[in-house]
Amino acid sequence: MERKFAGIVLGLLALLPGCRGPLAAIQAADIPPPGRPPELGPAPPMPPTVRRPDVPEVRVEIVAAGLEVPWDLVFLSRNRILITERPGRIRLCENGRLDTRPYHTLPTVDVGEGGLMGMALDPHYPQRPYVYVMYTYRAPTGRAVNRVSRFRDTGTGLADETVIFDGIRAGLNHNGGGLRFGPDGMLYISTGDAWVAELAQELESPCGKILRIRPDGTIPADNPFPNSPVYALGLRNVQGMAWHHETKELWVTNHGPSGELAYLHARDSVYIVRPGSNCGWPRVLGVTRRKGIESPILYYPDSSVPPGAAIFYTGDLFPALRGNFLFCCLGGEHLQRVILDGPRRVVGLERWWEEGDHRGRYGRLRTIVQGPDGALYLTTTNRDGRGIVRPGDDKVLRVVPAR
Repeated sequence: MERKFAGIVLGLLALLPGCRGPLAAIQAADIPPPGRPPELGPAPPMPPTVRRPDVPEVRVEIVAAGLEVPWDLVFLSRNRILITERPGRIRLCENGRLDTRPYHTLPTVDVGEGGLMGMALDPHYPQRPYVYVMYTYRAPTGRAVNRVSRFRDTGTGLADETVIFDGIRAGLNHNGGGLRFGPDGMLYISTGDAWVAELAQELESPCGKILRIRPDGTIPADNPFPNSPVYALGLRNVQGMAWHHETKELWVTNHGPSGELAYLHARDSVYIVRPGSNCGWPRVLGVTRRKGIESPILYYPDSSVPPGAAIFYTGDLFPALRGNFLFCCLGGEHLQRVILDGPRRVVGLERWWEEGDHRGRYGRLRTIVQGPDGALYLTTTNRDGRGIVRPGDDKVLRVVPAR
């Protein structure tokens, strides 16, 4: 689907040679030619997957509807939620009511997978009233570029933009876009390879990486590579990052190939990354014995999930989920529950609300957040051009016990 969409965009550019709109930021170089396929390894031992089209122990409520491709959300307080929409709007939902006016608007390049993406709240909010976002903008050169900016929350909107990380190459696809503060207080940024696979192995490029910076944008002295923001490399397109609640290890969800490199498909994965980890893309996929290359803890060689945001559930509202790794699935249209026995042993996999192959009750799911009340908050992304739009889309969903 990505290659087909890319062809449509290039066709439109050919018809509009003088275009100065968002499409002009996407160049032919962003469309990857077939390349040498990576070494393919097996999957790690994985338990059978249970498809659960009905999950009777939970109830799903609609918190907000009528959104346009919501990408991420944060809780300012128990009853105030900020939501990013990919076209460049930040929306406020307060006491269950979505404000019709944007809380803030950014001039984004909203083409392909670019636009307004991840969002994170300063760990010391509201004493430090900062909101961080990642978005695609048009540079003076005309190219689309991704950046991370910090804003001050005034209580009625966002003000005083400070760019803290810039110059991340944007592509038609594979922009990553995740922002999360780690347990160490550092800001972690997930980037995609911008559809130029080799960038994932180049330390000089921020693409295809997990980046780690201080909240002010400076580079921590204890990063694995001197004077570099790179924390981990060799990743194709990461949108989900979550830290294990006990080990503090970082788990990331990574999209497998969807047409490039000899037209490989599927092979989505989950990695546990440590400082300096190399996850292999585009040289290796799957379990490997290569020295210096990480093997995935989860790997899907025959199916495509592909994964969005992720959390480790630590709340009290769902005792059975405590310690589980949960991640949203876009094309797979389900919520994946990864049941663990210990910090690294996977003993069960469940696909919630999956009614058929690539067909789910709520459609494409991108974001999952554990709310202050212990409930799960999810966003749909059916209006992104790749899903079936349902009445009221897109939505923020709240998952609570059925009792």
